[in-house]
Amino acid sequence: MTLRIAYLGPPGTFTYLAAAQLWERTDELLPSTTVPEVIDRVRWGDCDFGVVPVENTVEGIVTASLDQLVFGSGDVVVLREISVPTTFHVYRATGASGPPTGIASHPHGLAQCTRYVNAAGLPTRVFQSTAAAVEAAAADPGLLAIAAPDLAGRYAVSLVDSGIEDHPGVVTRFACLGSRRRQADLPAPDEGLSWKTLLALTPATRPGTLADVCVQFSDQGVNILSLTSRPLPGFAGAYVFVLALADTRTSAGLARAVNGLLYTGVRVKFLGSFLSDHLLRPSRPDRPLSAPAGSFGLRDLHEVSAVFPGRP
Repeated sequence: MTLRIAYLGPPGTFTYLAAAQLWERTDELLPSTTVPEVIDRVRWGDCDFGVVPVENTVEGIVTASLDQLVFGSGDVVVLREISVPTTFHVYRATGASGPPTGIASHPHGLAQCTRYVNAAGLPTRVFQSTAAAVEAAAADPGLLAIAAPDLAGRYAVSLVDSGIEDHPGVVTRFACLGSRRRQADLPAPDEGLSWKTLLALTPATRPGTLADVCVQFSDQGVNILSLTSRPLPGFAGAYVFVLALADTRTSAGLARAVNGLLYTGVRVKFLGSFLSDHLLRPSRPDRPLSAPAGSFGLRDLHEVSAVFPGRP
């Protein structure tokens, strides 16, 4: 059976690369122009699965994806997570001549290549995806496009520059979305992936509530990988907290922690329990943290550099 997989397109985006890593060519990859469109196509049954970016090791959480999961309706959860190395190349229409007049990409692409963009000194144009910027550059000889590698053969563009990102070794994580009942239909995972669980919490607004949430998981031996806050729409000063947890899928400790939260009045939304390579492909900083001497308290700068290895 051929599966229909929605992804943030057009072909050649980093999301496309992530989807291609998960499925064979016999499956149908269907481009969408926005993250909400990808998720809606899964939510309403037009597609079996969807692939969207969720976090970048430089730009952080992709809020468009996270908010759709947290505040959206329907049985759409994360079923798998996959990482893609993120390096940026520059393209221009084949045969273009004369000085370029603009530079284009997705907002995250422009933000991760600020040194190159600033040095170019050109007006910037924002597109829904990096590949959409390349499509525009193919039709506009004056436009430079910042996008994923290997697009010169896919579009009518030529490679101008490569590896222009500010921070080498960047990784973007992508989520495969679908109904919980479809998890068994995913391709067999690589060996060594670890389980990860995503929960959205709305704590009561009293001092120490968030600390109590963390203690619930700590007491049950559940490691919190990340904690992100998102404003609760329509309620000024109220927030939803999204926790990524490293634990086995059937962990009794995780179940006890969630039950403890419910008992204290915390509202919990399950966003997925899935295999992930989150901890298998750590992205080391390309330089250590720096700050005035003494600002780290018990650790001096030499010790901090040892904790965060990288180029000086």
